[in-house]
Amino acid sequence: MKKLFSTILSTVLLLSLAACGGGKEAKAFSPDDAQSLLNSGAFSETLTEIDQTTACRLYGIDETTVTGCAVYGSTGATAEELAIFTFENEEDTSAAAAALGYRVEDRKDELANYLPDEISKLDEAVVETRGNSALLVIAADYSPVDTYLKG
Repeated sequence: MKKLFSTILSTVLLLSLAACGGGKEAKAFSPDDAQSLLNSGAFSETLTEIDQTTACRLYGIDETTVTGCAVYGSTGATAEELAIFTFENEEDTSAAAAALGYRVEDRKDELANYLPDEISKLDEAVVETRGNSALLVIAADYSPVDTYLKG
């Protein structure tokens, strides 16, 4: 009887904790967040800003669906990149996230012989969506990126 009561009590407590833990949805990514990520120490070099038209071509994203972006790339010495895009709807956001994922895979193929030491950065690349926004980070140090994602 005591075991049954303990089991029921434990289950109720766990359910109540789970109910309290939910509800806080992570805020969408904003192009305004790019500068704090650039200054976070995540990147081993100074990344160069890429205009929206060029960025959309680079990532294979339909520019007519983009409502805002901040995109930065390496000068070629590393695989490092930062891209934040915002969209009108979740369908366009999902399509962009897929395109960002393809970019990572393409870069792995491109750099396999040219800059093989950069592949580990690509293996840890972050492609994430929140609301109507999508984020791509290819960094030297993912600790500041993790802090940003949790914040």
